[in-house]
Formats: sequence, structure tokens, C-alpha cells
Amino acid sequence: MRKSLLKRPHYAAAASAGVLALASVFVHPFGAVKANSNAPLLAGANVDPAVVRILEKSCQNCHSERTEWPWYSYVAPASWLIENDVNQGRSHMNLSRWDEYDTRKQHDLLAELAAVVRNRRMPLSRYILLHPGSQPFPAGFERIYQWTRTERRRLTLSAQTRVAPRLRMGPPASNAGHAGVPYSHK
Repeated sequence: MRKSLLKRPHYAAAASAGVLALASVFVHPFGAVKANSNAPLLAGANVDPAVVRILEKSCQNCHSERTEWPWYSYVAPASWLIENDVNQGRSHMNLSRWDEYDTRKQHDLLAELAAVVRNRRMPLSRYILLHPGSQPFPAGFERIYQWTRTERRRLTLSAQTRVAPRLRMGPPASNAGHAGVPYSHK
């Protein structure tokens, strides 16, 4: 007489693990994080191609919609941890949606990015552990830092030139007084 699979603990454990692994492919607590796009990084920014290459290597997997998903990102619980990191990274700064940020937000993100690279707080150590070639060399950190300073200056000057003409011109000429009532010249 054959023993049932449930009476053999190692078969039952393997079957349970297989069912759990298969089910985990369909469970995504952070939504459709794995939806990617081909949007360019930092659209609308004045950025050196060398800086873009560093950001592609070190930042795009968590801070853009051009994430390269490794095989283990499809198996729970690793998938949930990775999806959480990507979700948080994109919600903080999404390089694929750079042109959707207003100038003030871009300026603030550049200031934050400058501080993070200056203090070597990114990429995260757990990311570097899984992607050994992702950490920029010191010259790469410096290049990103210098670019953030240059781009912040450019944004500031651009904002000033948009505001300055209006300040020089003053209010529009009109013979209207308060609330649009014409002045009387008696």
C-alpha cells in the first residue's frame, strides 16, 4: 500500500514551499511597482552624460521606472523587501518623472542628493551587497555632487530671469482705480 504524500513530511514541506513560492509571485503589497517605462532619466535637466551613466549604474533601480528586476525579486519575502525599497525610493525621488517636479522641488531634491552623495549615504549598503559594482568611485560621487551644484545654480538663475522682467515692468498701465472704477479727473 502506498503512503500518502501528507504522511511523508519532507514531501509535504516541499509541496507547501512550492505552493507558497508560486502564490508569492501574485502577491504585491506595494501595488504595481514592477511596471517600467523607458522615460529618460532627468528629462528637462541639463546633465552631463557621464553623470547619467553613474546614476543609471547606482540610482536608477530604486529611483526611476527603469528598474532591472533580478530573479529573486519575484519570490517572497525577498520580493516584498525589494518592492518596498523601490516604492520608497521612487516616492522620494523619481528620476523618470523629473520633468513633472516644479523648479522648487527639483532644487530641493538636488540639494538633498548633494548631501547624500557628499556623505556617501547612497546607494544603501544592502543594495551594494547585492549589486557590487553599483557604488560609484570617489570621482563619481564628486561628479554627481558638482553637477547638483551646477544644476541648482541654473535653476535659480532660470527662476530669476522669469521673475525679473515682471518686476522691472511694474503693474500694467491702466486708468482704472480701486476695483476697476475709473479715476475721476475733476
